[in-house]
Amino acid sequence: MTLVYGPLIGGEGSPLGKTYLSVSVQENGVERALLPGTRIKVRIRKDGVLIARAGCNELSGGIMLDDGVLRFERAIQTQMGCGPEFEAQDDWFFGFLLHEPLWTVDGDTFTLIDGRATLVLLDRRFAESDLPLDGTTWTVESVVRGDALEHFPLAAPATLTIDGTEATGSTGSSPFTATVTRDDPTLTFTELTVTPTYPEARAAADLEQAVLENLRTPLTYSIESNRLELRGPNRTTGLNLSAPRPEGSPYYTVPRSPNDVR
Repeated sequence: MTLVYGPLIGGEGSPLGKTYLSVSVQENGVERALLPGTRIKVRIRKDGVLIARAGCNELSGGIMLDDGVLRFERAIQTQMGCGPEFEAQDDWFFGFLLHEPLWTVDGDTFTLIDGRATLVLLDRRFAESDLPLDGTTWTVESVVRGDALEHFPLAAPATLTIDGTEATGSTGSSPFTATVTRDDPTLTFTELTVTPTYPEARAAADLEQAVLENLRTPLTYSIESNRLELRGPNRTTGLNLSAPRPEGSPYYTVPRSPNDVR
């Protein structure tokens, strides 16, 4: 049965508190191809804030869901430059959302419709499974510093692999090993042993220092799809990591923004 809800009503069948990924995008009755490696993602937080992505930038803001219509009370769009093709896809999708589409929920499927396009999205839990913490080689994408993310494009990538009570990896310059203890969802790395290479490049040295500082602090972890977040006790420090999905599985990735920090 299809359910249509009024203003921000939670509970079974509501899209609140859920994340959806596109499984079909049609325009004028014809399937619209998305750019390779991209997938439309819509997250509706329990407080009524919608966060949407289509490959590069992010549209977010408080919404109303009354009368089966999705309306933004106020919307903010990030302005990262990812190239004209990505920007055109963003513009199309964000324009669609701001055009106040009709919406319905049918089980785990969330559908948005306006006069020209239909988007069918599936609950992320079923559209894309989470990678396991153990046995996956995670690569550091960014370092969390307060409300900002720091990237190191000029340094070799840092990695982390956890296997039971053992952790191995690289700071990007120096290999390391450690012992892992768990108190879900907290990981504590002890007996951290580094084979130093003393990188001379500033970016490499800064990345190494950031990785080791974080690993010396108990870290809570969370996994969404192919992304791993590690956060310090006050959530103002940490690491964002990702891993490639196995061949043949759905893949979705976008550049991270400061709004992902917390």
